[in-house]
Formats: sequence, structure tokens, C-alpha cells
Amino acid sequence: MDEGYKLQKLPTLLCRIQVIVEARDEATLYHFLSLRRMYTMISFPHLNPFRAKFLIAALLLCNAIFLVQRFHPNGFWTPRIVDYGAGNATLGFAALLAVAPPKAPQRYRWRKDGLLKAAAYTGLKIQIPVQPAWTDKDTSAMIAKHQMSKGGALSWLGHLNALKTAATHATSLILEDDADWDVGIRMEMPIIAEAVRNLTRYKKPSQEPGQPTFHLPPYGTEWDVLWLGHCGENVVYDPKPITLADPTVPPYINSWEGAVSPDPKHIRWIHYSAGPICTYAYAITAEGAKKILARDDHGSEGFDIWLHIRCKGQELRCISVNPELFHHHEIAGEKDSLINGPSEDKKDVLEKEMTDNIWHSARCNSVSRSKQLVTCMGPRPGPKEE
Repeated sequence: MDEGYKLQKLPTLLCRIQVIVEARDEATLYHFLSLRRMYTMISFPHLNPFRAKFLIAALLLCNAIFLVQRFHPNGFWTPRIVDYGAGNATLGFAALLAVAPPKAPQRYRWRKDGLLKAAAYTGLKIQIPVQPAWTDKDTSAMIAKHQMSKGGALSWLGHLNALKTAATHATSLILEDDADWDVGIRMEMPIIAEAVRNLTRYKKPSQEPGQPTFHLPPYGTEWDVLWLGHCGENVVYDPKPITLADPTVPPYINSWEGAVSPDPKHIRWIHYSAGPICTYAYAITAEGAKKILARDDHGSEGFDIWLHIRCKGQELRCISVNPELFHHHEIAGEKDSLINGPSEDKKDVLEKEMTDNIWHSARCNSVSRSKQLVTCMGPRPGPKEE
């Protein structure tokens, strides 16, 4: 054979297996994660297709045995009732909440439709809190505080609406409706959760004998905002950040932070926030949500800039993941923002859909007919000027 026999769709199969078994611990999930990346690129140039398939089947069988032994050391399979880990369908948060208007013009419907399709593809359970029918009076009151577009005011109102729901949960992950993530997100999050606990030096509360079982909060409780999806952030070196060798980090990143761009070296940083921009995805504790809702300066800036200022000034306890785990998706054609409307530059056109900084986009793979995982990242950035 002139070309090695390429594995097809095995990464997707592994992702599906992970969704079914919902591994209990970080080591097992990371084991799966590494396997998926390895299977994406592996080839067998000296084996015929039959022997290659036989070897692949043997590898999968061995891994199935490995997982059963890890989950059930006594040899018996018992059904799981609730998974409290960071690899579950809500990524270890009490809820995944999407900010999405109840009605949207046809040209924006791809946002929520694609979000729900990507969630189904990766086994995530996303709720969309119902927003009121905002009136001109609602948006005018917001615009009066700060010169912003009607879309900016609606963004504020949408986030505040989601935060009211978040205040009723111990923790929530709030997503904007154009957010995108890697197909292996459920395998990524347990190691992120452990890093957050280590960074914040979280200590599990002591438990007296006879008390009900205490379920460890995957991310601990020593934070208000966990900024998982942004469009840029500087690494903070004091206190010392946590660094992870993460095979899901793309081979290149578009960011102003030199530690992660253009070559992140497959390293992900978990650190206290300097002040990220863009609120594609951020986790919030009930306490953090209540702090935001109690303030009287809503609308004094665009929502992401407002939150950036609160984190930068340490008014909220904020932690960033860098490079980000979530980014906004863009469809082919003229750029059109839900906040600012269509781009005035008619040359600002995308030839194909894309998601920056996400290697194997959940949105792109959920609609792909390819037998392999696809990537739809933007162009590789040039070298940074000294």
C-alpha cells in the first residue's frame, strides 16, 4: 500500500464510549483523552487493512477491560444513579445555561440550533432559561447608563436573566448561544477541575461518621467566576499558575498572550484572572451570581468589559483557563453580530465556517460527513513582533 491505513472515526467512537461510561476519575478520563488523540493520527503502513482492524479491535478490548476494572474492582457491574464528576453531562456544574433570545431573526437561528446539535453530539445537557419579552423601556433604561447598541442592552438583559437562574444553583456554566468547544470536552474537564482545586488550595470539609456521603465539588468552592471561554487573557504568574500538558490544545492559538500564542506547546494554563475579554462561557457560583445581581452599575459598560473590570479589580474571585476551552463559532458569509449587526465592511467575509482556538469543533463535527474528525480553525497566526 502506498499510504498507511488511516483509522477512521475511532476518535469519535472513543468519545461516544466515554459518554456512555462517564468515567469516575481524572486518571481514567485522561487515559481516554490521550487514546483519542493517538487514534486520530496513528497509521499502519506495513499492515494490510484486515490486520490493522484486528489490532485496533484488540486495543479497544484491552481498554474496555481497563475501564471495567477501574470502575468496578469487585468485578460486578452496578448501574450509576448520579454522576457528580466534572466529566458528566453538565461538566460537573449543577447546570449548563445558555443565553439565547426566545425569538431570533432567521439569519441568527444557526446560533441556538448549532448549539443544541453540538451539545447532543458531545453528550451535554444544556438548558435555555426563558427570557421575558424585552421592551423598548427595558433596553432604553440600559442604554441610558452607557452608550451601547440595542443588541448590547439585550445581551446585558440576557446575561442577567441567566444569572438569576444561576443564583439558585451551587454552580452553573453560562454559555452564549454561539459558543463552541472541542468534541472531547467531557474528557478535558476533570483535569481542569483538579487544577482549579489545586490552584485555590481547596480542602474538602471534614465529615463525621454516620453523616450522609459528601460529594466533592469538582472545582471546589473558592472562586466566584471561572472564565472558560474568552477571546484573550494574560497569564498571571503570582500566585504561581497550574500548567497542564493537554493533548486537546490546538497546535496554534490566536491570542495576544505570548505564553500561548502562536505555539501553545500543548500546554494549558489555569491561573487567577488578569482580565479576560468576551464572555463565550463562564462558570459562576451562586454566591458570585448574587454579588453581580446585587450591584447597581449594570450597563455601565458592555457586559464582558464590565465583568473584565470586576475580575481585574479583584471585586470578584476570578480564575481563567488559557488557552480557552470555549470560543465563538462563525458561519460562512458576511460577518453579522447579534450585538452590533452586520459588518459595515462588505469585504469582511468568511469563505467557510470556523471556530478559532478549538481543535476539533463540536459544531463542525456534528454536521460533518467525514469519516475522521475535522478541524475548522482559522488561519495560523504569523510570528509575533519582538
